[in-house]
Amino acid sequence: MPYTLVQRFVSLGLLMAGVGLAPGAFAQRLPRLRQGMNYPEAREQLIARGWQPVVNPVMLEVTNTTPIVAYLISQGFSELIGCQPFGVDVCAFQFRNRHGHILEIATVHLGVTPGGTITSWVVRRNTP
Repeated sequence: MPYTLVQRFVSLGLLMAGVGLAPGAFAQRLPRLRQGMNYPEAREQLIARGWQPVVNPVMLEVTNTTPIVAYLISQGFSELIGCQPFGVDVCAFQFRNRHGHILEIATVHLGVTPGGTITSWVVRRNTP
């Protein structure tokens, strides 16, 4: 069953609410993610462990965008799913491991932490 836009928004909402899982027993190990962790640091650890950023071409083609989206894309974070302003910018990013499992990470972006800090994450197993 394809991952619909509604499911993505529900997932993003759950991530922003802090509802997520961090299972370390999946086929490809996650680094030790934690709330408040610097997103660029977590990203480096994920890539070092073989997790691949899921490029979101829609975000790369955005011409009328917010400053935080423009900044994140300029930093090479092509895995950006999107951002929502809630007094602060809350953004979500997506990675895939070699078994097709999807990791979504939610972050909050303040002026002092433009790269973002992790608020929550969830891993979805690839279902055949």
